[in-house]
Amino acid sequence: MRFSDLNKTKDVPAISGPKRPVRPVVAPVPERPELAPPPAQTEQPEPENKIDSAPAADRAEAIKKHIGAYKQPKTRLEAKAKIKEPDLPFRELDAQAREVYSRVLETAGALLKGINQPYTEKYEAVVRACDLAAETLKTNTVLLNYARYSTADDYLRAHSANVTIIALAMGLASNLEPSELRLLGFCAMAHDIGMTEYADLYNREGRLSEDEFSTLTLHTEAGVAKLDRIVDLDYKIKDRAKHIIFQTHERIDGSGYPDRLSNEEIDPLAQLIGIADVFEAMTHPRAWRDSINPPDVVKELIEKEGRGFNAKAVKALLSAVSIYPPGSLVLLSTGEIGRVVKVNKGSLTRPLLETLLDPDFAQINPQLIDLLEHPMTSIERPVEISELQDKNPKFAAKLELGRWWVEW
Repeated sequence: MRFSDLNKTKDVPAISGPKRPVRPVVAPVPERPELAPPPAQTEQPEPENKIDSAPAADRAEAIKKHIGAYKQPKTRLEAKAKIKEPDLPFRELDAQAREVYSRVLETAGALLKGINQPYTEKYEAVVRACDLAAETLKTNTVLLNYARYSTADDYLRAHSANVTIIALAMGLASNLEPSELRLLGFCAMAHDIGMTEYADLYNREGRLSEDEFSTLTLHTEAGVAKLDRIVDLDYKIKDRAKHIIFQTHERIDGSGYPDRLSNEEIDPLAQLIGIADVFEAMTHPRAWRDSINPPDVVKELIEKEGRGFNAKAVKALLSAVSIYPPGSLVLLSTGEIGRVVKVNKGSLTRPLLETLLDPDFAQINPQLIDLLEHPMTSIERPVEISELQDKNPKFAAKLELGRWWVEW
């Protein structure tokens, strides 16, 4: 019975079993109307619906109980659905994210170091770190904020860890199956292992010549060959991993390398790692250029959709990092300057951020503001690092120093 039918129980007899026979009623015919017996003395058929035959108060109580039998389970389910685990304070989320990032960074460094040995057992260690990062990202996107760090000793270490975290966030946004997500994480961390043979080139200050860059592109083949040194990597997984890593730098318009593949020729996981690689590289400084503010990188990748990466890869990146990724410097409607520290899932433009400067670009005590909880405050535009260097060079230098990962 539907809930809406319960109000009709007075008009529709309840069916609870076979009907009982109704005895005929014989009423005396009064000689005069005024001598007719009162209605209360007239014999009535025995009612079929006991609820209707009960006194009004009892009938109302019975209906309430009857309705309760249908509503109670639904009410419990609704109450359960409304129960939400309290959000952890940002300080706790940040501490957890830092610990996980340290683990991923350590694993990436060990992989890059061990891959140059004749044989190494690094697959299981990499997978465990990737599983930890993926599980953390499900409930704590502050981990993405740590992907803004660089490592001074060797940029490749932080780059590999950062690409892994960004790619895993994209994989989660794409609802990848667990096995595919795990493979994505492993290939993201291993996508540049071939670079270890060209350290003199990728660590060089200044822009590479065309010949030097052409030589550096050979790291894809070198990386695929190095996978054979990982002895705890199953051959079935190894074959797919080689396929993905070999295509990480391919682009759907045929402008990539090494084989200038295009469109469906490129593995979907290679597309995800490829755009994560480009996003990470552009948002971090290199010897020949400064870093680019993350919102500008996202904008450029969206505008180039269909030339470098397909729509699915761009959408996955946007879903993972939003329009204002962690680390973005932004101007608020209050006039203050803030930095994004956490993406709010389901919102592209209303992250959690910390205020850093007042409208005059003077440093203030940082305050956390969740724009989902402050609808009257919004982001006006990104703030370029060059603008910050002009208005407050001392603070700009402080931010520059703060991007380097310090081992604790």
